[in-house]
Amino acid sequence: MNLNELASQVHQANIKWWTDIHTGIPISRNKGELLMMVITELAEAVEGIRKNLMDDKLPHRRMEEVEMADGYIRLLDFAGGFQIALRFYPPSGNEVELVPDNKARAILEICPHICRILERGLENESACVSFALFKIRNYCLKHHLDLDGAVTEKLAYNATRHDHTHEARKADGGKKF
Repeated sequence: MNLNELASQVHQANIKWWTDIHTGIPISRNKGELLMMVITELAEAVEGIRKNLMDDKLPHRRMEEVEMADGYIRLLDFAGGFQIALRFYPPSGNEVELVPDNKARAILEICPHICRILERGLENESACVSFALFKIRNYCLKHHLDLDGAVTEKLAYNATRHDHTHEARKADGGKKF
C-alpha cells in the first residue's frame, strides 16, 4: 500500500475526530493542534525510553515503538484529513546511518520538520509531511522498531477504545480533540 492509500485508510479510521461530537457534522480541524499532538507522541516516546517502559495499551511492545507509531498515525491522519498528496522519498542509502545514535536527540531532530508543515504554506505541505513521515520511518529502522506492525496493532486497538467514543468525549475530562 502506498502512503496516500495508507493516509486515506488511517483518516477513515479516525473520521470520528473530524466530526462534531454532538451533531456528527464534519468540522474544521486546527492544524496547529493536530501537529502539536504529533509532537506530544514523540515526547511520549522519549519518556518511554527514559523510563524503559513497556506500552500500557500494547503491553507486548515497548512504549517507544508504540508512541512513534502514534506519531506516524497522526501525521497520516493529518494528510488524509487535509487531502495532502504524500510523496515517497526513496532511500538513497545513508539516511538511516545519519539518524543519531542518541535516541532523544534523534527524536528531537524530527520535531522541526513537523513544525515546518505550518510555516511553509500549502505549496510545501506535501513535502513537509512526507519528509516528517520519512524521518520517523528512518528512526524506527535505525533503532530496530517494528513501525508497520505497531501502526497496524494500534489502529486496531484504537478502533475499540471507549475513550474515543463520542459519549466518552462528551463527559467531563473527555478528549476534546
